[in-house]
Amino acid sequence: MSFWNSRVLTASTFLMLVLFLPLLSADEATDMPVVAPSAEATVEAPPADDSILSLMLDTGLTGLLFMGALGLFSLVSVTVAIERLVNTRRVCIVPTEIISELKRVVDGDRSTPADLQAVCDRHHVPVATILAAGLQRAGRPLPEVEKAMEDAAVREMGALRSRVRPLTVAGSVAPLIGLLGTVVGMIIAFKTASQAGLGKGEMLAQGIYMALVTTAAGLSIAIPSLLCAAFFNGKIERFFREIDVALMSTFPCFARVEERVAIAPQKPEAEDPAGTRKQDRLVEISG
Repeated sequence: MSFWNSRVLTASTFLMLVLFLPLLSADEATDMPVVAPSAEATVEAPPADDSILSLMLDTGLTGLLFMGALGLFSLVSVTVAIERLVNTRRVCIVPTEIISELKRVVDGDRSTPADLQAVCDRHHVPVATILAAGLQRAGRPLPEVEKAMEDAAVREMGALRSRVRPLTVAGSVAPLIGLLGTVVGMIIAFKTASQAGLGKGEMLAQGIYMALVTTAAGLSIAIPSLLCAAFFNGKIERFFREIDVALMSTFPCFARVEERVAIAPQKPEAEDPAGTRKQDRLVEISG
């Protein structure tokens, strides 16, 4: 818990710096005396560097704070996207091998829950976890088995979607940080105009420049993040539709077990030693 508290404290401190340092730097910038450019300085100007790094550096300390926050969101988005790209492959959710094994088991007329359980034990993927939840209810009414598998599927899908949620958060918050940079940049620009006059266009350009750059950076992070989140969520939903179709074919096996349990003769409690009825029930279900 202390680890998460330290992360929250660090993030809060960073955001407070982003919020308050721009206003302090704006006051310092407007209090500085305006020096007219000399004749030598206006003779020749170095060629402008239009690279992305130079655009970021030219925004000043205030702009760098906002760009640092956006860079953090960008790093998180890239890390999550790579991790999801690796762990949402078919082999990690619904591999072809387990589908083939289930089909081979189900096609046999004498297949039992023990055969299905053996398939689940060989694979540790969501489709095996969902089937194992149904096997725990083998011998009970079929709606109860189906409900257990549905609940397991909801849990597995929720776990997969929760790992995509950072992309959605980054896609929603990054434009807000860019908008905050826009507002702060316009505040700096108009405060400079109110103190130095509208004739000093080069002094206004710094604030407006920072406003536009932070907005563009925020949108550049948000758009790919939201697209990746939509892609991974759609991929997860497609795999779970395949899981639903594959597991529906196992219901005849559960139905046969339910029928055998229903027609099996029930022994009186008084004639059974302790634990014998439970063992007989397991023998009847498995074969």
